[in-house]
Amino acid sequence: MKKKSLYVTGFILVCLILTSAIVISNTNVIKGKLTSSKQEIKAGQEVTITLRFEEYNQITKGINAFKATLEYDDDIFEALTQENFITFNNWEELKYNPATKELVAIKKAGSKQAEDIFEVKLTAKINPKLEKTNIGIKDISTSEGKGDIILDNEKVEINVIAEQPTEKEKLTSEKYTVTEKYVSRVLPETTIKEFNKNITIENRTEQTKVEFTDAKGNILQEESKVTTGTKLQIGEKIYELIVIGDTDKDAMITVNDLADIKLHIIEAEILKGIEYEAADMDGDGTVEIDDLAQMKLVYLGLQVLE
Repeated sequence: MKKKSLYVTGFILVCLILTSAIVISNTNVIKGKLTSSKQEIKAGQEVTITLRFEEYNQITKGINAFKATLEYDDDIFEALTQENFITFNNWEELKYNPATKELVAIKKAGSKQAEDIFEVKLTAKINPKLEKTNIGIKDISTSEGKGDIILDNEKVEINVIAEQPTEKEKLTSEKYTVTEKYVSRVLPETTIKEFNKNITIENRTEQTKVEFTDAKGNILQEESKVTTGTKLQIGEKIYELIVIGDTDKDAMITVNDLADIKLHIIEAEILKGIEYEAADMDGDGTVEIDDLAQMKLVYLGLQVLE
């Protein structure tokens, strides 16, 4: 009886060893790995997700087909189409179904070693949910022609953050008076080059457009003189420049400017807008007889504006 029991025990051990050997010899192992080009994106930005197969084990004929489902948040990313996918290493004929997010591809020669399979570009929507989100691939199955090989699900985490508002360019000056629309108190016969020395543009970048133009839209160069009505564009903002005493917009104080202010004072021809501001010689907000007197002194060279 004891001898029979030993035979049975030995038989069971042999079966277990053989079974274990069969399982090991027939185990096909492939690991799917997802990687992302970025861990953090903003609205409108792209992230590239790459699928790679690794750790090939007991693959003899080569993997020649795979199927999977791509997972991503439709509230965060734009909908994908087949055109968003690029295959590598002779994987071809990739087909993608946007309705189910399933995809399938083949490789005629068969894949026998670790390699990249495909990449897909996802674009964050303009107003996405701001949160951490996963992009994953699930239900991955491959085959080398004799049975499905099921791979573990893979995912990567992406942090979607708010677009930081870009600070607008800001014009400041210790010499001139800068308001929302105007830069005033510019001295007569000031060149663009001299003017630039007395202003500061905060938050300026390499892309910031800075341009001076005359009343006809012609671009002014550094040696050009600033006149009343010269426009200064900084980024998307436009300022009009006002030269002290220059009511006729020629950059100087002349007899024409004296005539303009005389006619204004007697209400024969009223100055308005930037011409009125230019005629305000003392900068007190009004155009009166003292402004005419000061303009005459400057014209005669008896007073210097500072």
